[in-house]
Amino acid sequence: MITEETTVKPLWKYKQVEDTIMVGSSGPIKHDPINSPSHYTHGGVETIDYIEAKGLDKDFCLANVIKYVSRAGYKISKLEDLKKAQYYLNRRIKILEASEE
Repeated sequence: MITEETTVKPLWKYKQVEDTIMVGSSGPIKHDPINSPSHYTHGGVETIDYIEAKGLDKDFCLANVIKYVSRAGYKISKLEDLKKAQYYLNRRIKILEASEE
């Protein structure tokens, strides 16, 4: 059942107080590892909201670049996430270069 407590709200409207609790106008919101994992909400902006606002949700490679750069050092290792971002950026560049030939 969907309730106000289980509905995912854009985190950019909330102030981050701790790694696991966000505070908004309706009070504290507990960390939700499924709908709003802390490694994607660091800084108070949900990565997917940023990706969608920039229209990058239609570009798998660029969306992944943003995803991995924004979570670098907060989930796995910083180096691993940055290498993943680099992989998707290089893949997107190859696609663009191939389309210009």
